[in-house]
Amino acid sequence: MLAAAILPLVGLTGLLASLLPAFGWSPVADQSPLPAWSTLTSLSGLTQMLTVTLITGLASTALSLLFVLIFACCCWKTRLWTLAEFTLPPLLCIPHTALAAGVSFLLAPTGVLGRLLAAINGWEIPPDLTTINDAWGLSLIFTLVLKEAPFLALMAISACRQIPVEKLLVTGQSLGYSPSLCWVKIVWTPLYRALRLPVLTVLIYSISVVDISMMTGPSLPPTLPVQILLWYQDPDLLYQAPAAAAVALLLVLSAIAVLCYLAAEKGVSYCLQPWITGGLRHLPHWIFMIGRGLWSGLSATSLGCLLLVALWSFITRWPFPDMLPCDWSLQLWSRHVHRLQTPLSTTLTLALLSTLAALVLAVTLLELGKYQTDRLRKATTITVYIPLLIPQIALMPGIQTLLISLNIDGLWATVIGCHLLFVFPYCYLSLAQSWRSYDARYSQTGHLLSGSRLRTFLYIKLPMLLPCLLTSSLLGASISSALYLPTLMPGAGRFETLTTEAVALSSGGSRSLLALYALVQVMPPLAIMAMAKLLPAALKRRTGRPLETRPAHKENAA
Repeated sequence: MLAAAILPLVGLTGLLASLLPAFGWSPVADQSPLPAWSTLTSLSGLTQMLTVTLITGLASTALSLLFVLIFACCCWKTRLWTLAEFTLPPLLCIPHTALAAGVSFLLAPTGVLGRLLAAINGWEIPPDLTTINDAWGLSLIFTLVLKEAPFLALMAISACRQIPVEKLLVTGQSLGYSPSLCWVKIVWTPLYRALRLPVLTVLIYSISVVDISMMTGPSLPPTLPVQILLWYQDPDLLYQAPAAAAVALLLVLSAIAVLCYLAAEKGVSYCLQPWITGGLRHLPHWIFMIGRGLWSGLSATSLGCLLLVALWSFITRWPFPDMLPCDWSLQLWSRHVHRLQTPLSTTLTLALLSTLAALVLAVTLLELGKYQTDRLRKATTITVYIPLLIPQIALMPGIQTLLISLNIDGLWATVIGCHLLFVFPYCYLSLAQSWRSYDARYSQTGHLLSGSRLRTFLYIKLPMLLPCLLTSSLLGASISSALYLPTLMPGAGRFETLTTEAVALSSGGSRSLLALYALVQVMPPLAIMAMAKLLPAALKRRTGRPLETRPAHKENAA
């Protein structure tokens, strides 16, 4: 309970410390609030900056949700649904910066699509088009959809296990509706209720993302979160106050985005109500074939971007417009392997320690949750969500200011604590449902035989929930290894991780070197995922029984 209160409190304190310089108080610079707001309002391209930030956030969230609707309606009980249950976790393991690097290799004028168009049209030079870092953020929207649609789809798969989907489909088919249309008219409503909070989290993230915006977003002017980071990194401390004012403006923009989304939700519901209650009971089969094709194309594009990253790390020369590289070599790996040791070890250490701490806190909180009322349990879940609903660029500057004031910035403990602020909510939320569905009769029997609650927990409950713990650790390690601002700001620039190095390399330099760092960045989460898959199977072979959470009997649940 203490962790559920302290971590959001730290986040809110950091948010307050980020906002105070905009209103005349700053521990690092003495400046009145008027220059802060006047500097912000006089910024060149501010209107376009705000417009692009808002449009990219809303458009990427809406498209991601649309892909989830297509996936649920068109792929239910098909091979694609079964395949998605196995392929979505690896897709979510891909860090944001690695995926952004793959998108740049795909969409750049000299990328794969540009070479394909050159082969078709006979071009000898790249087309004069801004396909990456375009002014309207189309490449940024594309990258965000590739990253967030699999996350929402995985949340939908998890929610479908808690919703009586089969009963709803049988009810709809008894009224003459086709199974796919039952999804749209009947099942989607309760499923969307379960997805609303994750969708809002995706919206806030899309509005405030920094690392992906720096790699694939517009540059002149950049998005508002990138401009905030540039001001905070400026050596002139007078820019701290305008940056704080921009943070306040970003919070207002995030609130506007949420209001726009909720208004669109009401509008779409009102417009679709006559169609839902209408007499249409069948849709053409080709619609569902197109839907399956769209989802398959989205998944293939994500995997293709990762494949491009892997290929570029072995390419020494690939002139335009050749479709295939001219030279392949391991020279890049051999030349830079010593430079990878420090960022790789730092990434692994931060991921392992922050994930371990997050799992301990999450398990402790869930164990104490057995003694909570339903209202208090819901309040705890909402409290855990708070750090995810506030933009990172609004939290981290204030936390950095507090750490500098206390002279504890640049320490391992502070960086791990900042990682824990964002890793813990995901670990808790991924464990909550499995933990609560555990059949307590196993522990009751173990307690009767051993007489010790601790031994029962360690030898019965914990081994049975081990697959859930490993999956949660995979998610936590993936999130920690992809964190950019929580490493850069509290670390005072002393901690080199694969993510910080990849973002730095994206601004220029060698494509092959960027691909090398991006590919190595994918390896730790994939290694943890392999361990999460292989360890339960090994324990099953050793003990001769499966490790799983069995649902309680109906009479016990009642």
